[in-house]
Amino acid sequence: MTRSVGALVAAAVLALLTAAPAAAHGSDEETEARVEVLQAIALIVNTPDDSHEIMEHIEQVVDAPDHEGVDLALVQEAEAAFEDGDLTQARELLQSSIAVSEDAAGGTALAAAGETGTTMVLDVDRPGAGIDGGDIVLLVLSAGAIVLGVLLGWRFRPADSVRRLRHRAGTAEGESS
Repeated sequence: MTRSVGALVAAAVLALLTAAPAAAHGSDEETEARVEVLQAIALIVNTPDDSHEIMEHIEQVVDAPDHEGVDLALVQEAEAAFEDGDLTQARELLQSSIAVSEDAAGGTALAAAGETGTTMVLDVDRPGAGIDGGDIVLLVLSAGAIVLGVLLGWRFRPADSVRRLRHRAGTAEGESS
């Protein structure tokens, strides 16, 4: 028993000592260009006022060692559009720089958002805050259903309550014993 516990402790210590620490964020040279493009697109969609951070990610695309799957010419056009203040054009160009791929026929095809493995970044969904006619109809129908349920429960309630039935059962047992 002590041998197996000792072996288990030794294995755990050895595993902890030899394990290399995991880096939460790798160095800038290890970042892929495709990831930087996706981060730039996400920043344009979610925080369009953070121009410094967006520009930093666009510039890191060019500096990344792995440009596979990224059209650098479109990234440079997106950078120019961003510097001109056209966020929509910059986003479209960045999306095109990673979405365009050569198919078997030699043409280009854009990835569709519903396909597995695509990297489309959708606009932020900002639902309406007001109550419209459909909401009012649902509220009225819900209130009507609640009132109807209370009325039907009152109308079809049993003649005797649970307390009265228990009292009768208790007195009936007392009489029979």
